[in-house]
Amino acid sequence: MRLVSRLPELEIPNKTFHDYIFDEFAKYGDNVAMISNDTKMQYTYHDLMERAKYIARALVYLGVEKGEVVLLVMDNSPECIYIPLGISMAGAAVQVTSPKLQAGEMRFPVEQSESRFVFSDPLGLKEITKLMRTLDREHRIVCTGAREYAEGYPILADLEYAVNQIRPFPTIDPQRDMVYLPFSSGIHGKRKGILTTHEVMVAKTVIAQNKDHYHQFAKGDYTVTMLPFHKQMGFEAMLIALLNGVTVITEKNFCVHTMLTLVQRYKVRSVHLTPMIMGMMAFESQNHEYEIDSLEWVVSGSEAISEELFDEFQEAFPSAKNVVQTYGMTEVGLITRSDPLQKYSTSCGHLAANLELKVVDICTGDELGPNQKGQIFVKGLAACSPYLNNHEATVEHFLEGWRKTGDIGYFDENEELYIVDKVKEMIKVFGYQVIPSEIETLIMTHPAVAEAAVVAITNDVSGERPVAFVVLKPDHQVNADEIKDYVNKRVIRYKHLVQVNIAQTLPRSACGTLLRRLLAEAAVLSVACLSDIEKSVIAYPHCAE
Repeated sequence: MRLVSRLPELEIPNKTFHDYIFDEFAKYGDNVAMISNDTKMQYTYHDLMERAKYIARALVYLGVEKGEVVLLVMDNSPECIYIPLGISMAGAAVQVTSPKLQAGEMRFPVEQSESRFVFSDPLGLKEITKLMRTLDREHRIVCTGAREYAEGYPILADLEYAVNQIRPFPTIDPQRDMVYLPFSSGIHGKRKGILTTHEVMVAKTVIAQNKDHYHQFAKGDYTVTMLPFHKQMGFEAMLIALLNGVTVITEKNFCVHTMLTLVQRYKVRSVHLTPMIMGMMAFESQNHEYEIDSLEWVVSGSEAISEELFDEFQEAFPSAKNVVQTYGMTEVGLITRSDPLQKYSTSCGHLAANLELKVVDICTGDELGPNQKGQIFVKGLAACSPYLNNHEATVEHFLEGWRKTGDIGYFDENEELYIVDKVKEMIKVFGYQVIPSEIETLIMTHPAVAEAAVVAITNDVSGERPVAFVVLKPDHQVNADEIKDYVNKRVIRYKHLVQVNIAQTLPRSACGTLLRRLLAEAAVLSVACLSDIEKSVIAYPHCAE
């Protein structure tokens, strides 16, 4: 059974990305579009368009070629909008990375994209300079901050000489020319660049915005952006707000107190968050009083909201009655979005417009019906981007026009989607499939456990076995063996945990996504310290009985 979005088909304009955005911005003209909480500078919609043209004229004069990739090493700021639009006008593509990364962490995507022109925050100058000098390629770096923090590099104002040299802009084919090159997160494996054309970028934006059915924003509202711009969700959140005539407040350094203060100051009605940020907000509200009865909408992504967090957030912010869960991926953008949840649900909603979805049996490849778990595939214009310099990965992730999401889930009779886990996280023990999230949910029922994650270790005999990492609640005392026994008494033998590790915290990305790859590496090291007898139990679980 295949699902087709129940939402009306959206028309995707045959425009370049910047033309589509400019046409929408023109509706709001002199309204304030963005305010930087760092510099206190304000920008109207007209200002953003003029600054984008300034960047475009400078890039063309400086010899940026059509189709080449321009690197942005930046945190959230108004520059995050107008510089990409200028790059788009100049016929180049945008690649974004965090200025908080070390040179080695930036290396792979920068090497792959062959970027030679860089816009960098002052924070990222040291590391991107170090990296570019090791790549043995001609390059140019422009600092997006004030001169006193530019370390001798030119700043945006210094491009004035280039702007005055009029050169023609290149002709762009929306269906063929690339405008955006995000990289997959690398949480589960090697990172991959996603070749996104103007047409696909416009489609992603139109689908995520969907003014006729997604109503969290209204013209004249304010919102605060704390999701990092270098993530698909963060960039998308800023664009959606602006395309609805909303004033966006940017802040480079995440601080939950600053965020709640800004929500209070600007009487924010709607924000895009992650579950991690929601949890921090709920905790912060216990220690400080904020008058934020204005908050009505919360749109969450990156991972599912737990029932405990949902209840805590509703108690802390009773005015936020409209909590929306979304599901998407960097390669596709928004895939599903829930209706506002008045009570807790694990559903991530109905299929977004212009998309099709099916669930496929992992072993047989057969299409499945309602309430049957399998791998999720999606189809549509927004889902068709190939990978950069990686034909093998592109072929692997597409099947007869359908894109593999890598997620395991199911849909119900009402066509609502539920995510269970990820294919790469599935643990196979003696041929049996163990879903980590099921064991994690069980661990979380232990009264001493605050967080839990389950990953696999490999074994020559059993194939794989599950290992858990747990974070305890404050003032709770329990040892690893007690938690292991608690779980193993409640599951079938092949699901038994072979080890539990007590941790102070679980590694997460800037968006709060659990970094399972790091936990898997730690699990291998933890098992390597076991005795030979303990290792034999891992291989032959019946030996423990």
